[in-house]
Amino acid sequence: MKKNYSLIVFIFCFTFMGTAQNFVTVDASANLFGYANVFELDGETFAFGEAWGVPDLKTVVDQDQNTLTLQPNFNTWGDGTDPFWVDQDTGLGNKIFEGNTYVEDNTLVGSELTFVGNVTSVTIDPAYTVVAFIKVFNSDYSFLKTESTVITTTGSFSLLYDNIEDSDAVVQYGFYVSGVNANPDNEEALGSVQVTAGELGVNDINTINVSLYPNPTVNNINIQSEEQITNVLIYNTLGQTIRKVSPDATNFSVDTSNLDAGTYFAVLSTEKGSKTIKFIKK
Repeated sequence: MKKNYSLIVFIFCFTFMGTAQNFVTVDASANLFGYANVFELDGETFAFGEAWGVPDLKTVVDQDQNTLTLQPNFNTWGDGTDPFWVDQDTGLGNKIFEGNTYVEDNTLVGSELTFVGNVTSVTIDPAYTVVAFIKVFNSDYSFLKTESTVITTTGSFSLLYDNIEDSDAVVQYGFYVSGVNANPDNEEALGSVQVTAGELGVNDINTINVSLYPNPTVNNINIQSEEQITNVLIYNTLGQTIRKVSPDATNFSVDTSNLDAGTYFAVLSTEKGSKTIKFIKK
């Protein structure tokens, strides 16, 4: 029953001042790893952990729509007679099941990593917790560093891992659903969370109102915002960083005269979030 599926997500890489940085997002057409951590009902006493087939975690992969649908686990219930999984007195689940659906990509070791995505649906029973994460382990998995956010509403999310250390050896990113193992008869009522690819470099694309002009441009781009822009990052279609400026202003210009003709992306950041705007240099 328990099989591994590796997941390779679309990666944009760029370099600035010698520090490699990577952006990753959700790609349902790639392969997935699955892992189950199982605890007693106190949520602290560890029962076991092992590789688990992604379908058996009850994660539904839709390659055509590029979505992952994350559900509480109801695969362990069986016929309800195993006392390990089902309390025979109460008829309720007997374990906390944490189902992890993720990518493990160790080519990302030694670089800053941003994981973005978009939550398109949240119908899950509030008794369950859904988390987007970046996990970084040492070589024997005995030490873990993590960045995470709990998913409770629809919209975009963004996680940044920048605590790079020489001991980093394993990088994982993805999602987990945690809660009491469930009865499959309750599948519809249990609900789910659906995620898909996010926009590169976006923390919350709806939080800032900003414009860039002229577009196409020749010698410069003018940027206007309702709030102060703290940083501007310009990269090309290969994901390479071309320029980084810190204007701390609402209205300013960025010189583009020495850029080659082509398509570029400007990531505009404020204290509230970031927005990515495509522009063309003639």
